[in-house]
Amino acid sequence: MSIVHESEKYGTIDLSELAGVQTALALVECDPGEIDGIDGPRTREAIKVFQETAGLTADGIVGPMTRNALKNALDQLASVEE
Repeated sequence: MSIVHESEKYGTIDLSELAGVQTALALVECDPGEIDGIDGPRTREAIKVFQETAGLTADGIVGPMTRNALKNALDQLASVEE
């Protein structure tokens, strides 16, 4: 199942792909390092930080709940006027 954020502000971000997750993490200020699609230690740490702030179990694994929380966070950010 594909989870995709689409907005005028950020474009299309496919959260079913690791590079999309890394992009989302960077946008919500959880620095995953280089957006390279590689599940390295910096990306896992950024996932844990995001999970903690979202009230999820901070296990560093991007499951359905984490993907949905990232999508919701992006949707919320995209709707904020600058």
